[in-house]
Amino acid sequence: MYCVQCGSSVPPEDKFCRNCGAAVYQASGNGSEVQPGAPVGIPSALPQPALQAVPAVYPGVPQPVYQGVPQPVYYVVPQAAAHPHTLQQLNLLRSLQGRIQSLASTEQLEGFSLSQMFSEVFKKRTAAQVEEYMLVGTAKTTPAIELVETGWPKPWLFFRLLATLVVAYFALTFLFMRTGNTNCIPGMMFLGSFAVPSATLILFYELNTPRNVSLLTVGKLFLFGAVVSLAVALLGYSLPIFDLGTWEAGIVEEVAKLLTVVIVMRSARYKYILNGILFGATVGAGFAAFETSGYALNEGFLPGLLQGLIGGQTQGVATHGGVVAMLHILLLRGILAPLGHVAWTAIAAGAFWRVKGDRPFNVNMLFDVHFLKAFAIPVLMHALWDAPAFMQLPYLGNDIITGVISWYVVFGLVQQGLRQVKEEQRAHLQTNLERVEASMQPASAVS
Repeated sequence: MYCVQCGSSVPPEDKFCRNCGAAVYQASGNGSEVQPGAPVGIPSALPQPALQAVPAVYPGVPQPVYQGVPQPVYYVVPQAAAHPHTLQQLNLLRSLQGRIQSLASTEQLEGFSLSQMFSEVFKKRTAAQVEEYMLVGTAKTTPAIELVETGWPKPWLFFRLLATLVVAYFALTFLFMRTGNTNCIPGMMFLGSFAVPSATLILFYELNTPRNVSLLTVGKLFLFGAVVSLAVALLGYSLPIFDLGTWEAGIVEEVAKLLTVVIVMRSARYKYILNGILFGATVGAGFAAFETSGYALNEGFLPGLLQGLIGGQTQGVATHGGVVAMLHILLLRGILAPLGHVAWTAIAAGAFWRVKGDRPFNVNMLFDVHFLKAFAIPVLMHALWDAPAFMQLPYLGNDIITGVISWYVVFGLVQQGLRQVKEEQRAHLQTNLERVEASMQPASAVS
């Protein structure tokens, strides 16, 4: 017999080709069909191609003979062609994917799996393990470059923080509903505004595999960066030059957040793309949390406050309808938080750090072509997020579409960051080898 994959001769007793490892197909009793064997390592449930035996004399193909016995020749039956509409959708998706990769200057994701990435979310860990996991980023706790993991990270801490904050939020909401005590409202606003952005920030903290940024640094950037970015954004909105309609929010807010990251975290110590992604996500999370708390305040208290001012009342400005609207806006923006500001600023800062590296900040870096092309993605996604026509899509379609595209770019940048660390590991290893070889040379050879 002959292998249908490479054409090599295969003894009858073998089940797999010795040359390429393909499965050998055995003919059934009637000689018209062949039942494929299950290849090693591949589940038998996977669909196998249907094979048929051709006549002993096939045009253009000599009849193979093994030990004087003529052998059948097999060919793969062509599968039915896909529906034209399906092919059109696939081609459109591939075209969009290629355009996004070209704009972001990223590559096809390799070895990426969401199920594998989050496979350790529910793994049990002791309190000591959690504390040790969080104590990184200082001069004594930053791991050596050769010890850094370069495969896709498996974050888990973010989920524990998210679960804790969400449980606290719903517990406080339940308490308010049962007692009507308005002292619960500030806590509800705080937890509802900060829960998801903070948990998403910790997710990016875990994606920073060099582990050279401490939680203290992240916390300071979260608060300080949020205040500065909001101030810069408000200043930008006051300038007539930025009165650009639908594009106004995308340009003003994304520029404000990126400038905040560059101004606050311009130290050459943080040279990795993954560092820039983390810093961008941190400022974006702070901006999102503060913005959500502002929306919640307006929804919950502004209607009642106006009623109180008109009626001359000084108390009871939080109406029942206002509180319900506040809870609704907290829930909606909490669900959508990972798809917006956090991802957008992570893209912008990651693309900038890809240009900056370990060099001191220079204004010319902001005009690098590769950076500007990548920075156009969060600006465009933000503009589409707020576009009135795009917002008419049902089931939050505009938010989901822009969010999926944003995270695809984020993972592309993360992949580049992991490769950057791997390349530095190789360079570090090569340097060490050269030092060892130099130290082993005889003194006469050195002289």
